[in-house]
Order: sequence, then C-alpha cells, then structure tokens
Amino acid sequence: MKKIITLSTVALSTLALLGAGTVSADSVDQNQFNSEGTVNFTAAPDTSNPGVVDPENPGGGVDPGIPGVPGVIALDYASNLDFGTHEISEKTATYYASTDEKTSGADFVAMHDLRGEGTWSITVTQLAQFKNGENDLTGAQLSFNKATAVYTGTESGTSAYMPTASNITNLAVGTPATVMTSNAEGSYGTYAVKYGAAADYTGNEEGGPISLSVPAGSAKAGSYTATLEYALSAVPGA
Repeated sequence: MKKIITLSTVALSTLALLGAGTVSADSVDQNQFNSEGTVNFTAAPDTSNPGVVDPENPGGGVDPGIPGVPGVIALDYASNLDFGTHEISEKTATYYASTDEKTSGADFVAMHDLRGEGTWSITVTQLAQFKNGENDLTGAQLSFNKATAVYTGTESGTSAYMPTASNITNLAVGTPATVMTSNAEGSYGTYAVKYGAAADYTGNEEGGPISLSVPAGSAKAGSYTATLEYALSAVPGA
C-alpha cells in the first residue's frame, strides 16, 4: 500500500508542474482493452483414412495401391520383404531385402494418429522361423538398420513432436521388438519409419538396410517364408 501511495504522490506532483495536458493513469487504463483468440480441436472421426504416403516423398500424395486403414489411430502399411533367389551356400550368408514393391523406394511401416491426445508405440514380432514345408531355416535372423522416422504430412518430413524410430539387430523369433515410439507428449498425424533410402538397396547379395543372416547348412532347396506381425499399442491421454 505504501508503494501505491508514493507513486500517486509523484504523479500528482508532476500534474502540478505540467498542467492540464498531462494524461492520468486512469485515462491510460481506459484506453486499453484485451481480447482473446480461441480455437478448438476434436479427434477425427473413426472413419478417417488419410491414406499412405511414400516416406521418401512426404507431402507427395497418396500412393496408388496403398489406401490406408480407416480409424482415428491405425497401422496403415508394412512392406513385404523379398530377399531374392540364391544358390545354396556352404557358408553362412547374408541376404538383403529388395525395395518396397509398391513405391520402389525404401521399405517402411506407416501409421496415423488423429486422436489429438495420448501416446503410442509400434512393435514387430516374427511369429515363427522361416519355413519351407516342414523344414525351418534354422538359426536365420533378421536385422533392420538405418531406421528413420518421417512425418508424411508435409514435404519437410518433420513435425513438432517427432517419434523415435529404432534399429533392430538379430530379431528373436517370438519376441516383440520396438519399431517406433511416439514423442512423450504424443505424435499426431501421419508417420512412417523407413529403412534407409532407395539408393541403399544395392542388391539381394550386395547390400541393404534390412538383412537376413542364414547359417551354413541351414537352407535346403525351396521357398521359405515367415510372418512378421506389427502391433500398434495406443495409450489414451490423461
């Protein structure tokens, strides 16, 4: 209270010296007014389907043949992995996946979250060993490298709350491994994790970000397949 009185006294003294042209503190307050700007957002409807975008060309539109999955939060796509055809080797050999069959670019996993709240994570599980009828490709192991998170909603490929993509070394059969995790505050919009770029895929026996190591003596003639199950876990907002 003493501080207010002191200020008032100074103002009054100034009035006496300057005369009627001086503006009082009350007048200044009466000539100011604050307004507010407001905007509200709600979660997108469950029928939302933003489609899948090539993560090497973010902002470039929906790729033909990859329609996406409806829902406010969903996994939209995961590349099939083709490691090619090879002669049986007497040594341990490593083979590399080809580029994505839809985009001819890097293999990738895509998702969207239009909730506007909460966090999420994606894992992958190899359900069983590569199998050819009754024969397993015993000891074979998958690895995923050069994992990069991409926001596919703009050409820049980034957003304010980027998720984190994870490399996977020697994926264990039956054990989930982390693919991508949202920012701690949530990562909303359309995202993908891509493995390298198209230029990194130099051939099934030459090199690439996704590899399959096959021990000597494990392979027999024939086609081997394995199923990779991707799972999206969503945590609601507080």
